[in-house]
Amino acid sequence: MKRFRAALSLVAFGVFAATAGGVPMGCNPGPEALLRAKVIEDRNELVGGPVAAADLGDFLLENDQIRAAILGSRSSPAPGLFGGSLVDLDRRRLREGFEGGYGHDRFSEAFPIANLLVPNPGSTDVKVLKDGSDGKQAAIRVEGSGAFLYEALAVLRNQGGLLETIFPGVRTDLRFVTDYMLSPGDRHIKVRTQIYITATDGPMCSGVGSCDLDCDYGFAQDATGCLTCACSELLPLDVYSEPQSVFGAILGDTPTNTDPPAEHRAGLVAGDFVFFGNQNNVFAPGVGYDEDEAVQNAANQSQNTFTTPLTYDFVAAAGKDVSYGYLTLPPEGQDKATVNVPIFASAATAFLVGGKNCLFDTADDDVCDAHRAFVYERYIVVGDGDIASVTEEMDRLRGVKNGTVKGFVYWGETGEPVANAEILVLADPDPRRKFENLDQIAEANREIRGDVGVMNSIHADLGLDDIEDGDFHGGLPDGNYLLVAMDPSYQSFSKPARIKIRSGEEKSISFALPEVAFVDYRITDAAGFAMPGKLTFVSLDKDDRALDGDGRRRVYAGEGRLANGARMVELSTTGSGRVRIEPGRYKVYVSRGPEYAAHVQKLELVPGQVERVDATLAHEVDTTGWVSVDLHLHSAPSFDSGMAVGRRVTTVVAEGLDVGVSTDHEVATDYEPYIRELALENEVKSFVSAEVTTLEYGHFIGFPLDYDHLDVPRHGSPDWSCLSGGEILDAIRKQGEPDLTPFTIVAHPRDGFFGYIDQSGVDTFTLQRKLDTLNQSNPVFRTVSCKFDAMEAMGAKRLDLSRTPSVSEVVDWTRCKGRLNASEDADTLLGSCPEMPEGTLDPCRERETFLDCKRRNRSRLAFYFTKRILERTTEEQEKVFNFAGDAEASQALCNPASFMDGPVPDETKSEPCAYRAGQIDDYFRYLEYGLVPTQVGSSDSHEGLKEPGYPRTFFKSPTDQPVAITAKDAVESLRKGQAVASYGPFVSATIDDKTFGDVLKASPGDQKDLLLVVQTPSWFGVDRAEVYVNGHIVHELTKEHGPEVIEDFRIKAPITVPDRDSWVVVIAMGLRDENQLRPLVFDIPFGEIQLSQTASGAFADVPVVNMILTADPSVPDWSPIVPYAMTNPIFIDVDGNGKYDAPYGPPPFCSVPCDSNDDCPTDSGQECLGEEGVCGIPVPGGCTIQRGAKGAD
Repeated sequence: MKRFRAALSLVAFGVFAATAGGVPMGCNPGPEALLRAKVIEDRNELVGGPVAAADLGDFLLENDQIRAAILGSRSSPAPGLFGGSLVDLDRRRLREGFEGGYGHDRFSEAFPIANLLVPNPGSTDVKVLKDGSDGKQAAIRVEGSGAFLYEALAVLRNQGGLLETIFPGVRTDLRFVTDYMLSPGDRHIKVRTQIYITATDGPMCSGVGSCDLDCDYGFAQDATGCLTCACSELLPLDVYSEPQSVFGAILGDTPTNTDPPAEHRAGLVAGDFVFFGNQNNVFAPGVGYDEDEAVQNAANQSQNTFTTPLTYDFVAAAGKDVSYGYLTLPPEGQDKATVNVPIFASAATAFLVGGKNCLFDTADDDVCDAHRAFVYERYIVVGDGDIASVTEEMDRLRGVKNGTVKGFVYWGETGEPVANAEILVLADPDPRRKFENLDQIAEANREIRGDVGVMNSIHADLGLDDIEDGDFHGGLPDGNYLLVAMDPSYQSFSKPARIKIRSGEEKSISFALPEVAFVDYRITDAAGFAMPGKLTFVSLDKDDRALDGDGRRRVYAGEGRLANGARMVELSTTGSGRVRIEPGRYKVYVSRGPEYAAHVQKLELVPGQVERVDATLAHEVDTTGWVSVDLHLHSAPSFDSGMAVGRRVTTVVAEGLDVGVSTDHEVATDYEPYIRELALENEVKSFVSAEVTTLEYGHFIGFPLDYDHLDVPRHGSPDWSCLSGGEILDAIRKQGEPDLTPFTIVAHPRDGFFGYIDQSGVDTFTLQRKLDTLNQSNPVFRTVSCKFDAMEAMGAKRLDLSRTPSVSEVVDWTRCKGRLNASEDADTLLGSCPEMPEGTLDPCRERETFLDCKRRNRSRLAFYFTKRILERTTEEQEKVFNFAGDAEASQALCNPASFMDGPVPDETKSEPCAYRAGQIDDYFRYLEYGLVPTQVGSSDSHEGLKEPGYPRTFFKSPTDQPVAITAKDAVESLRKGQAVASYGPFVSATIDDKTFGDVLKASPGDQKDLLLVVQTPSWFGVDRAEVYVNGHIVHELTKEHGPEVIEDFRIKAPITVPDRDSWVVVIAMGLRDENQLRPLVFDIPFGEIQLSQTASGAFADVPVVNMILTADPSVPDWSPIVPYAMTNPIFIDVDGNGKYDAPYGPPPFCSVPCDSNDDCPTDSGQECLGEEGVCGIPVPGGCTIQRGAKGAD
């Protein structure tokens, strides 16, 4: 039967291929006939797919194997900024249903980088170089002058004068010429970039005079750097075979160095920004699918990856039915080539493959220094959905002959095929040892290699296989391997198979998978009705102790990271179902967000057996009159989220949210069709929005937006290129529904590179602006708009962004983290932080590796300091709120190096340390200046590790039924400030029946009672509340109970009305260990790694340059998540005008209308900008992005 079906499929395929290609039956055109490069003139020519970005007017490059699209000279709708980038990439698919632009592109974007510059093509700089009509090659050429994609990296230009003195000849004036080339039969695009130094002669040079040479690659230069009447040749960059410091290569050695003597001049370092996107799972040989751990391990060892990049033979990424790879080849005579990775993050991943540094010595003047034109090559490969299909093409490029392994994966109990199984290919750490399971192999490889040793991955039923029978095949180079098969849900693993591969040989092997266990479940409310919910299965050890971290989840195998020892999470929209899970000991937690009880049950699951979980979840927290919303959610339309939209809706419902707002990057997404399909209209409401995601001056949200079906792919999300923050906010408002102005939000305002307030240079104490070295040349920072409705007081699981820490908190954290990271044995580890209470760090456990012990205690360390920073004493609050200096003065108090190993003076301990300004402390100061945006909490959830609703926003609503909630009601309530930002706790408070956002009339000296009620369900709790009046703590309230109490606080707190208009805010938190959200809400296992932090840290490490920049001390940005909530203010009006009047205003950083400099704040560094008609900083320059029409229509 199988052979008959296969034959029918081939016949059908042949008929379709002939008709779709316009080729008469009986003809068999060669691959040359399908080779072409052209401007896309018809939508049927588009590649298409889940993240396809090309449109009419862009460029198509295709052959008989693959199809690609390259942007024309327009701003990029993908993560980059400029046009000319590679954005769509897929296999050629001739089957019915894939014609006319309906491909499966899952590739986000790629474009060249050299010396931190990227090409910015002009309006005519993207063109067809070869149309493919010769049957040999098709090519698209992209030219462009070098521009800084991230202005934060423009320090090389901004500090040009000083750098030229220290490091002569730094190259920041470059032009790129990149050819994307494709030949018949190839499953790769060859990318060849020429780099031209465009800087003219210096002031001491006399020029080339009347030289009449016509040089293809420009004039050469002499030993002094002056142009000569001679032609430069095109010099290949040296291909990397080991790590190379990014700034070390760009800057070279300081020529005045004598010990050791300076050797290399300033040079070039080149490669590509490559955004595979979260539709794919990134893979690197050795670490497998867990590149995050490699990055974090480097950070924990104080390895700055800009200084010592991660290195791999290649980097790849696997999607469901298409996969990708990136590599370069060594020149003749060089054994290997490596890809250097200085930054591995969803927002910016850079691959560097080559560079050139000439010598100060004159010996290489003719062969190196004379050249002003350089070239480098690399390859982008397209596979069928697994890593092996990518590496086969890579090996063909390298000239490596492979052997083949093939076989089937089946269920051992029934003999049925395991469709879409995965086969991991691992290095054999000890050929003499018999390994019983995958975990043993990974651990042995860690001990010997330093990584888990995953070298490849083969997918069964590859690509769009019509017959999913568990068959697999893959090419492997000569070597000894261990293979382990697993089912697609990663719950069943085969015994390891040892195999020896030799080129030209074919080995057959089949894998039998053991049975999984089953859990049938039903979730009901107190009345017995089924309802949505979540089941979290946490692995237990033999002593019934919960595992931590990844637990038994094998991230390196491709299953994705969770936390808290969770083996898996089941989300249900109906409340009933069956779970397939790896046999073992578990504790299952059944939940539905922070308003409901949780059900906890131990399970011992054996193969083939079915256990049952019946969970009744009472609605314990009374939120009548209030509903919850997550205002910041991502799904598959976002380049950095792989979560299907339907799955996103399911997560929202399972976490008990009443409203979900879609905020995909640059794409408006409508959840309503998915809500209807899942029959969830009575459970959740949604509103259309988008996150306008600038590269480096903040992110902005507005809802509801008017969804435009015909605007593909944006669907109404504004194009931010060339717009300032204020203009972006205006564009969002214009995109609103006809009768409702969108509610605008500044997302994560203090999140460094991604924060509008941080990047705008706003001083947390003075509220004045001072652009730092990395931003002072970016013209978008001329002005700062304060015309927004809200700010995220709490975003994602970034508790580190909430409060400004004290000096002692930062110094103690820095010291403890440094000692713990440096510890080499268990005793040293336990004694690494005497600044913490004894017993905070935990002894290493039996059979626990020291690496895992250190990782676990690193999180305990972070948790302790996170709580310490969040808990604000009255003394600390007075110090931060009344600090007389600016941020620089605060930072001068808390540089850990200035204290050496000595104690922090008592008089300094509680002073603020403003290296990391807290959004809540900012907000308290804004209120004093009359800036009163609503403070919201939003999860910024992209995947399973960051659940929606943590944090969330409770807002006042005329209805408790999600189906009845209107956008108008939501916007009006939120705009009034009738809201609470919360990581779980529900806080209600009134003064004379006035609540958050309301104005209470009172007289100075009146005695008022704040009726405060804090509720949490019985699985976490609140034990501390702080009441603030005008920025001062007037009550510190504490409790000693655990999570079983529902009403953690019900109290009347007396308040004496001040003699000015005032505001009252409450912050509630749970600090006791038993009151935490874990394991139902996942910890953050790793800290944030951002491009700006990595680059600036590396730059500060360069000798002499540290006079320009110094690396900032950190605060813990990962830990268990603390129950934490903050209210918006209750306002008190004492002057009788019915509104809150701030004592100062407006904030100095806000760009206010002006006619002259006299209208701008004194000593603010701002002046009246004639072009804009507002106060601002006169940053010169303008937009260089091509903003032409996206397509021909």
